[in-house]
Amino acid sequence: MTISYNLVSKLASALCFILFICLLLAPSLIYWIFGLDGNEVSDLIARRAAMMFMGLSAIIFLSRNAEPSQLRQSLCLGLAIMMGALAIIGIFEFLRGAVGVGIWLAITTEIAFALAYFKLSKQA
Repeated sequence: MTISYNLVSKLASALCFILFICLLLAPSLIYWIFGLDGNEVSDLIARRAAMMFMGLSAIIFLSRNAEPSQLRQSLCLGLAIMMGALAIIGIFEFLRGAVGVGIWLAITTEIAFALAYFKLSKQA
């Protein structure tokens, strides 16, 4: 199956933008999906994470038409590492009982993006 940097980046950018909106305006949805209790501290962290997702969304979207290059390869590897690390920490937190089964939605998505970006890094 052939995947394109443009398509994967549009999907990843959209996901990051949705997470930005959700974490900024409705963090309780994320808490519910992951089986967590929210509070003032978690809301503060959610709003700060929202800003990081907004930046990631912009970087990923604005690079969607980048031709194969060292910079695109670096972006792909960085995103693959980030997504893979998020999946690993999600699995760890699930196994230690800190989050509920809803975390597997995030884990499977993160693994899919990690694999896609790793594969795309080989094209640059």
